[in-house]
Amino acid sequence: MQESESLAVQSTIYHLWKQRNNVYHNNCIIPPSGVAKMIYREVKNTIMARRDRKQFFSLLSSWII
Repeated sequence: MQESESLAVQSTIYHLWKQRNNVYHNNCIIPPSGVAKMIYREVKNTIMARRDRKQFFSLLSSWII
């Protein structure tokens, strides 16, 4: 599994669990499009935070494509 896929999987699991807790504890539902936007933003921010690394451009291009 590529690093970008791993980041996406981890972010998806985190945000789905966060959504589940939100519904369970606060009765607050975020629409799926909102959750998808948060996942995309988190992965993008994580990749951008790694711009000093050698594999930054390959990681960024694999996420954008």
